[in-house]
Amino acid sequence: MPSFSISDLTKSAAARLDVVSFFIVIFLLCTWLTKWAWNVLAASFPAIPRIGFKQALALMLVSSLFLYVVLTMISGARELMTPGAWVKSGTTYQIATPERDPKPWLETARQGALERLRDALWSFAMTHEGKLPPHREGEHIDRTLWAGVHPQGEPYAYFPDAKPGDGNGIVAYEPEAYGPSRFVLTSDGVVSKVSAADLQLKLRAMMQPGRSMK
Repeated sequence: MPSFSISDLTKSAAARLDVVSFFIVIFLLCTWLTKWAWNVLAASFPAIPRIGFKQALALMLVSSLFLYVVLTMISGARELMTPGAWVKSGTTYQIATPERDPKPWLETARQGALERLRDALWSFAMTHEGKLPPHREGEHIDRTLWAGVHPQGEPYAYFPDAKPGDGNGIVAYEPEAYGPSRFVLTSDGVVSKVSAADLQLKLRAMMQPGRSMK
């Protein structure tokens, strides 16, 4: 539950006031420089009228608004013209979103992380009568392998009763935080990508009496 105090609000307001005051001073300084430069130019060209500080301030405001519009247009054009920013949808095009169009390198990293866990699990089984570690804790497997590429380190779901090389039951899979598609490691050593719905069907088949997930 968020909590605010008077001191926090005062510090925040003071910081914002400092930033705003700095830009106001810079803006007024630029206005004075504009007035000086304009009047220096007007001294050489009689057709150009001299201006005061108010006129220079108005000129700075109008110029700032014009530059803001131009910079906004440039920024928008860069976003729209970025390669891969648009994808074809039927007869039209729409902006691609990271959630719908995941980065290929991220998919490769997720698959590679699960493959490294598989190699460690299979190596453990070779020296323990074909059995996998009983749980994720302990020194059986490097703990970093259980986290994969998840930024908060959420570990893979794990079935310790699976046997390497025996059928194609699930050994480990990515948790729900990875999205609608998950990478799954099966007992035949294959790392494949499945939808959340297909994963649920496989898990129901796996969750039989005597099976455990840790």
